[in-house]
Amino acid sequence: MNTRKCLVFSLVALLTIVMGMTAFDAYAKNYEWKISQGIAEDHPAATRCKQFAQLVSEKSKGRIKMQYFPAGALGDWMEQIEANRMGTLEVGLNAGSTSYDPRTNLIFMPYLFATWDEARNAIGSKGWLTPIFDELYSSIGLKVLGIYLNAWDGMAFTKRVTKVVKTPDEFKGIKMRVPAIRIFEVYIPALGFISTPIAYSETFTALQTGIVDARSACPAVEAYVMRDALNYFVATRDAFEYWFLTVNKGLWDKLSKEDKAILTAAADKVMDDQAVAAEKDEMEFKKKLEDAGVKVYEVSQAEWEAGAKAVREKAWPKIEAELLGSLLMEKVKAHATKISK
Repeated sequence: MNTRKCLVFSLVALLTIVMGMTAFDAYAKNYEWKISQGIAEDHPAATRCKQFAQLVSEKSKGRIKMQYFPAGALGDWMEQIEANRMGTLEVGLNAGSTSYDPRTNLIFMPYLFATWDEARNAIGSKGWLTPIFDELYSSIGLKVLGIYLNAWDGMAFTKRVTKVVKTPDEFKGIKMRVPAIRIFEVYIPALGFISTPIAYSETFTALQTGIVDARSACPAVEAYVMRDALNYFVATRDAFEYWFLTVNKGLWDKLSKEDKAILTAAADKVMDDQAVAAEKDEMEFKKKLEDAGVKVYEVSQAEWEAGAKAVREKAWPKIEAELLGSLLMEKVKAHATKISK
């Protein structure tokens, strides 16, 4: 009798599990979303959008489908961020904006990392940077699924800078273009440059005509684009450019636990792949610069630390007071690359 009862209970339990699984399959929602990025269509971001959409479709067995819209089809990157916030664009992969919250200037935090490995370890669903940016972006209606490692910033110089400069004691008096983003306006002068805010669209002409002698916030790929106005490029690694894979926060909050797990796993895979590919892309564009006649120089650890010391002593207090606040700055200091005293 006991054996028969045990068998009955086992069958009931099994049936309950099967019915539960069937119920989930029956009631799991189907979605059709838009995904886009606002940079050039030949940028790796286009490939990553398509990769993410494919992975999510596979992992959800076709329940979650995303249509990729080419760059510009849904507006520029700022327009896409706004559409993503409002929910008319469900998923976006775009550069970060500092327009909504001054704390998002953390995107360009100077002399935070010194190596690719340090940057890679900070991203992903388990990285220390991801929950920070997720919290900041949640306040403007976006869920950060992943941090996209774009490239290290460097500095590109025209022929008006006749010697190779790498450290703050060599930077004095050089007119340096900076983007009109507050954190650059704070830390570039701390290195000794004469800071001149100029829009990206006007930078090439400014370099050619002598309005500025050099440009900061310059990944190797952008130096290559402006190679005809340049003499040499220094891979200063003074800041790192992050982009973000985001989903509308209201949409995210309504998703099932299972669908959130699908999106998170797919985002981790795509961002991990990008974090490896970005270093390879940087090396390729440095070679292209050399082939085009623009000399490329690296900085030693000692030279990097000279810049880091100047910025951390002179600019970080201002960045804390004006932009990040003390709580966020404490997290930055806890994870920043250690430098010798």
